[in-house]
Order: sequence, then C-alpha cells, then structure tokens
Amino acid sequence: MLNAKNRLGYSATPSPDHYAWYAYEWANLVLACSVCARYKSSQFPTQHERVAPFTPLALADQERPVLIDPSNDQPFEHLAFTVEGICLGKNDRGKETIDVLKLNRSELVGRRAAIFSEWVVFFEKLRGKDYALILSEIENRLDDRRAHVGAVRIWISDSLLATSERSTPPREAEFFSELAGFISLCNPPMWRRFIDHLKGEHVPRRMLRSDLVDAVGEVQTTKFARIRSIDVKHFKGFKRFTLDFSSRSVAEQGIAPAVVLLGENSVGKSSLLQAIALGTMGRHLRSQVKTDFDAFLRKPQGRADQVWQQLSGNKGATQASIRIEFDDGSFNEVHILRGGEIHDVSFESALVLGYGAHRQFSEQPTNYKNIKPVSSIVSLFNKQRVLPHSADWLESLDEKIFPTVARALREILNLTDEDEIIRTERSGLMISKHGEDIPLSRLSDGYRSLFAMALDIIRNMVKRWGDLENSRGIVLIDEIEIHLHPRWKMQVVGALRRALPQVQFIFTTHDPLCLRGMLDGEVHVLVRDEDRAVVEMTGLPDVSAMRAEQLLTSEYFGLASTAEPETLRRIDRLLLSESRSLEPQEQFSERLDAFSMIGDTPERQVVNEALRRHIVEQFHSNRLDRAEVREESVRLILETLREAGEAGQ
Repeated sequence: MLNAKNRLGYSATPSPDHYAWYAYEWANLVLACSVCARYKSSQFPTQHERVAPFTPLALADQERPVLIDPSNDQPFEHLAFTVEGICLGKNDRGKETIDVLKLNRSELVGRRAAIFSEWVVFFEKLRGKDYALILSEIENRLDDRRAHVGAVRIWISDSLLATSERSTPPREAEFFSELAGFISLCNPPMWRRFIDHLKGEHVPRRMLRSDLVDAVGEVQTTKFARIRSIDVKHFKGFKRFTLDFSSRSVAEQGIAPAVVLLGENSVGKSSLLQAIALGTMGRHLRSQVKTDFDAFLRKPQGRADQVWQQLSGNKGATQASIRIEFDDGSFNEVHILRGGEIHDVSFESALVLGYGAHRQFSEQPTNYKNIKPVSSIVSLFNKQRVLPHSADWLESLDEKIFPTVARALREILNLTDEDEIIRTERSGLMISKHGEDIPLSRLSDGYRSLFAMALDIIRNMVKRWGDLENSRGIVLIDEIEIHLHPRWKMQVVGALRRALPQVQFIFTTHDPLCLRGMLDGEVHVLVRDEDRAVVEMTGLPDVSAMRAEQLLTSEYFGLASTAEPETLRRIDRLLLSESRSLEPQEQFSERLDAFSMIGDTPERQVVNEALRRHIVEQFHSNRLDRAEVREESVRLILETLREAGEAGQ
C-alpha cells in the first residue's frame, strides 16, 4: 500500500511513503475480495503515529492499527451478526472495519441472511442425532471453502455464549467438537434458547441499540460501486433495452471499467447517458436538473405503434423505468410517470458527473465556493448550460495537491515533458508551452473546452476524495471527440483513465481514434433491428489491436470502405448484379484493381471475389451477430479455395 490515509478521529497523518517497504512481506498479505479492497483503497487508520519508514514488520503494531487483522486478531471480539445478515461492531475497531470495508453492502447482507436462515433449518434437523454424525455434518458444512463461513462461526459463537455455561467462545481447534457436543447433549429448554437466540432480533453483548439502527441505515445508503448493467423500458426511443457493461479484460487487468457507446445519429446514445445519470444521481441532485421529465416517456415509434395508438386511444407509455445494477449486487430503480412524477428505489451514488455534447464553458472564472453540484451534470439535459470555470479553484490549491492535479491535466491536455501548468502572482494560471507562458484566455477553443471539462472532473473528485488516485465515481461524456485534435483523440481516453484509475467513464463517440485506450468488451454498438427497435450488435472483434481504418470499415462503424463513396456504390451494384456481362468489369477494371483488398495473383483473385461478394451481401442483411457473419465469410473462402484447388489438379 502507498499513500496511507487516516480516518476522522485518529491522530496519524496521511503519508505518501507508507507502507511501500512491506510490499514483499508475506505476513503482510491478506486475502480480500476485490470489492472490499476497492473500498479500503489506501485507508489505514492508526491510533498512534505511524511507525518510521523501514521499521521491521514485527514492530509495526506499536502504531496500533485500527482495522481488524484476521491473521492476528480474533474477529469474534470485534464483530457480531444478526440473523438478518447485518454486521455490527462490538467496539470502535469493529465499527471502523465495517465502515472502511463497507461490510453491510446490500448484497453481502442478503447472502448472509440466506445462509443464516439455512443454518437454522439445518440445526433443527441435527437435533436428536448422535455426536459422531453431528460432528461430521458440521465439519462438512463449515468447510473453509464455503462462503461467509467466518460470519457463520461468529453468529453461532455469540448464541453459544448466551445460552450455554461457557464464559469464553471455543477456540478454533475446538469449535466443531464443542458445537457438536452442545447440540447432542443440551437439554430442551437450553436448546430452545439457543435457537431463539439465533433467530431473534437480539443485540449481541457489549452493543448499543443505536449501533443496530446505524447499521440498518448504512445498508440503505451506501453506494460506491460501479455500474454493471442498465435496463430501460419505454424511455425516450427505447421500448426495452438492456446493456451489460461487464468486461473480462477489465477484470483481468484490475482497472476501473470504461464503456463507449457507438451507433448512428438518433439511435439513442445520448438518451442512454441521460438514463444512466437519472438512475444513479441522488434525489436532491435530480430535483435540481430542472428538465421536463415527462418528455422522457417513450412516444409511438413507427407505423405499427401509431395504428395501435389510434385503435386503442392509448397516448403512449404511462411509465418509463430505469434499472441500474452495480457490481456489488445492489441496484437502483427509477420510474418516471406520465406528468413527470418520479418514484424510485434509489440509493445516492458516490459521485456522478455528466457532460453533454455542447460543452460550452464560462469565459470568466467562477468562484469555486459558489459552484453547485448540478452544474457538473446539467449539460447532459440542457445544451444551453455552460460548464463552470474552475481556474480559481486550481489557483487556490495548496502545494501538496497542486502538482498532482497539474500532472494529471498535463497528460490529459497532451502537453510535452517540457510544458507546464504554472501559477504566477501577477498573471494567475498559465500554460507554459514552447517556452512561452500563455494565459488561459489565449488558448484555442479546443484547449479551453477540454481544460474546463477535465478540471471540473478533477475538482469534484478532489473535493470528495482528497486525491485523484483513489477517487471513485461515474463520469458520463457525450461525444468526447468534440473540439479535439486527432492526436488528442487518440490519447484522451487513456489519459483520463490513468489520471483517475478508480473512476468509471462512460462516453459516446463517432470517431475511431477515441477508441484508443479501450479494452476488449468495453465498446458497445447500438443499432436498430427490422422492427426499428434499438438493440446491441454482438460478436464484435477485439477493438484493442485494430487500426483506425480497420475500425471504420469494421462492424463498429459500418463503412464498407474508406474509398470514394460513388465508386463503392457502383462496385456494389456490379457485384450484386445478376448480369455476367464483361462490359462493366472492363469499365471498372482499373478502379477495381485500385481497391483490391488482397492482391492480384490467381489464388488471391478467387479469395477477393468470394470475399467481396459475401461481404456486400451481408452489408445488405440485418443480422446482428457479426461473429457468425465473419465465420460464414471464412467458411465461404475456404470452400472456394478448395474447389479451385481440386479443379486445378
């Protein structure tokens, strides 16, 4: 861990150096789930000042770490569980561990509750069996490879202490035998107290009732997860649409996921960004957007919808719904009723920012203390709203955080190693470029637009999290390529992801250059099917290794070629024609040779003819699984080559 941070109420100060020297200490490694590790990030509160750099690990405990170490501590002494699956802290260390790791995430609580319920039934079935059989079944059911087995042991131990004659919990080596002996030997009244204690809404010893109330409240409000999928119904142009954002490549590399949406104009890319924003922002922020929510309900689409509307008297959808599922298993739901009323099952997200395609920026610096949160998302809904000018905030930063922010901006703005972002007392914020100090007002519109958006993102993240490395949130950007030079387009996505590695970016684009920095499975293409419904194209190739021209002529952007359009139309007509006349071939022979895809040897001409004809036919089809289309093309070419080889023998 680097850049260790403390928590409120503890005296140790943040340290960028701690604890790099323990990186290869085996005893310092703890197995943790990826979600818990993300929540913990670099938080490591201590009760005393941190040990000096290079202090041996054996002496590190003198700083009195707050978080529970399952290798050295006894979790039972610090944590307890209710039958509803809620984790409670028996002391300050337990409470801090729960809060840092977010151990009352809704999906964890639900899974624990289900397992605890199964155990109650299991215990009732064990009653009356002999000791050896009980011991065998308990050992099997409490195998360390099973989920939440530690929570189960703590939950059972609390009930054992409350109903048996023990004054201390059984040691780990004795747990199975002690539990089996209790089940087989205890009298009926004691057994009933044990079961009632497991099932009851009791407060474990050394706990206050307010702790239980706080824990229940936490289950309802905690939300720092990333989006896994979105499902919309009757929202704007969508009748029913589901998009899965999970990517195996991202999971393998351990970085925050990103998503790019591609598709023709009016297919619904911007609408989907609006749906994500509405489904993840808190109620208070949503109320400040000031837009006509009734306009988000789907209107009749196409002739079939219009005929149904006339026959039924139906004026369209009466409710639009948005369901966002997160990678921690929880979800948000928003229902927009006719008239604009909103009902939701929604938990406020950590931070949601959004930037529309018309990213106008304020010419004059804005007092950063007066910038409202809604200004960082409202441009998705209202193209007339301008982005705040955060230069005053950047100038006000102390010397500890300014260099970090300046480095991130320099990478996003594609500045060279010699270029800098500097502050001067006389002229304020300047860009030192090519040996010249340039005020922000003299920068091009492209520079200022990207600068304004990047600085607004960074300002929000630093304000919420204190740094960039550990900032978490969701950032939505419509048409990210606007105002960008081609060189910027190629690096802006990668630069944003490097500057904010824990932030989930979701954006749209019409430019293949902006796909640089995206991984396999992160690019989604929206198209309309035969019924004009919006669907996702499937079976797409890996985008990470494709060149810009390959992307343009692939299924991602759908161009048959980057050649001159009229020539291509004439070639298509020739290939699709039933005529075998040689005149068109002679007329276009030079043009066809110029656009030869493979070569001019006899074998390659056979491949070329088969491939061209099949691809043109497929471009006129409505098939959405492009992997099948590619496989058929390969199969056709192979068959043609085999036939040509047999004919030549």
